[in-house]
Amino acid sequence: MIYDTIIIGGGPSGLTAAIYLGRYQRKVLLLTGDIGGQTSIAGTLENYPGISQINGFELANNMLNQVKSLENVEVKVAEPAKNISVSDMVTITTEKGDYEAKTALIAAGKRHRELGLDNEKSLIGKGVSYCATCDGPFAKGKDVVIIGGGYAATEAALILEKLAKSVAIVNIGKQLSGETLTLQKIESNPSIKVINESSTIEITEEQGSVSGIKYKRNDQEFQIEAKMIFVEIGQIPNSENFKDTVELNKENEIIIDENNQTSTEKIYAAGDITNISAKQTIVACGEGAKAAIQINKFLEKN
Repeated sequence: MIYDTIIIGGGPSGLTAAIYLGRYQRKVLLLTGDIGGQTSIAGTLENYPGISQINGFELANNMLNQVKSLENVEVKVAEPAKNISVSDMVTITTEKGDYEAKTALIAAGKRHRELGLDNEKSLIGKGVSYCATCDGPFAKGKDVVIIGGGYAATEAALILEKLAKSVAIVNIGKQLSGETLTLQKIESNPSIKVINESSTIEITEEQGSVSGIKYKRNDQEFQIEAKMIFVEIGQIPNSENFKDTVELNKENEIIIDENNQTSTEKIYAAGDITNISAKQTIVACGEGAKAAIQINKFLEKN
């Protein structure tokens, strides 16, 4: 079977694109390793228009159910794309075989860079977060720790200091890096404590929730009590399987134009994997819709 479009990725961008293309009566195959991407682990969302509060996992599954209601959209979970090639048709390769389509949309997202500590994943949503913008309101009145020392960590500090009881930044580097104005605000803010040249070695927990961290500095171990930990050490685009097919920037994000077109004809991209500046669920949905509209226009002409 030759599909009109194969969508790579089951996060908000890919799911939204599937809904739009399905309603255009296009034959669509969605290939993904999981459903929801970063949204599914974001905890409770309170900034999605029209929904005052919803769990990220629930939102992603609502999107999936809407996709599944479309007869001309096929979803294959636990089958991520391993390779993409283009000739007369676009060929997507997975561990289970090859699939062909007239066009493809890469919406494979990003993954947060993790600390790699033993209990880190089990405490996601129980005090461990990777998004101060998303989960900042849950830090209200609490002692929090930000792990990281770059742009994301410093911006998170300014978000959280307005909400949290106290903010500590644990940075492995010699000094923080980021925008000059942001660094000046942190330096002049007595409620933000900066601990440089320190590596986090353990997340402590009590009754299944975060209770603090242990870190090492100059061969000595220290401990900070905290109810929330924000890991802000960067994100990694899931673009490694597509680097030989589409152009990437220095951050390994897929470069797209205003129509979500990549450097390769017939291949579009949307969401966090691309070079758009805002990495938010609502933005990913909008980008997925925009890409689907452009793909449909391409298919109408070809």
